[in-house]
Amino acid sequence: MSLQNGYTILNPSTLDHLFARIEKTKQDAFIRKGSFSTDIIWQGRRFVFPNPKKNVTNNMWIFKSVITDVKAHILTHRIREKDKLPVNHWNPRNKNFSGIITATDLDHAYWRVAFLNEYISMKTYLRGLELKDKSLRLAALANLSSMKEYLVIKDGKVTQETMMLKYDPILHKVYNNIRFTCYEHMMNIAKILEDDFICYKTDCVYYKDTQNNRLLVQGYLDSVAMEWKQLVEPQKPTKIDNNKFDDHD
Repeated sequence: MSLQNGYTILNPSTLDHLFARIEKTKQDAFIRKGSFSTDIIWQGRRFVFPNPKKNVTNNMWIFKSVITDVKAHILTHRIREKDKLPVNHWNPRNKNFSGIITATDLDHAYWRVAFLNEYISMKTYLRGLELKDKSLRLAALANLSSMKEYLVIKDGKVTQETMMLKYDPILHKVYNNIRFTCYEHMMNIAKILEDDFICYKTDCVYYKDTQNNRLLVQGYLDSVAMEWKQLVEPQKPTKIDNNKFDDHD
């Protein structure tokens, strides 16, 4: 399938009109309903209709800005694939640690990494931070690497046949590099803390609570220009909630 670069964002109220046009003229197309939008690929073009229930119509710019910035970056930079690292990692020696621990959580971790690595511009970075819905930033980055499944519209009628639109392998590598850079920071902190490291979960590291440990972790994050907050609530490692602080942002 030949698909032009980019896409056009349209008012969601016009979705039915476009679909009716495809149906009336009995043309072939593709349709996909996602969390934030409904996409139609027709005549080699992609049309995006924001989901009105998500109230994101005015913020769909972030998807185009991210992919535009990343494509501009890869034109002048060679993308070296980073080593794969786990999203979560425990210190097996501290699985049953019963003392007081603390945690340091990265602020908008993936978004910050994307900016520091110059994958996205300062303008995109700052505008993205203004969005109230943090999930849009994550979705815009994940969009670099996602395979999209479309239903086939044949002779104007939606069928059960599907078509997969694969990601660009270079963009996929960029997204993985963003993730693995975040986990690399977590692994570096684990090495600094040695036996006082408990675990990390995506962008939050848990460890035995001492003033020196806090300074070690915070000093490292400051040295690599990552932003963070200290989670002061004491936790036992066996009771760490996988989702409590793990918003991946």
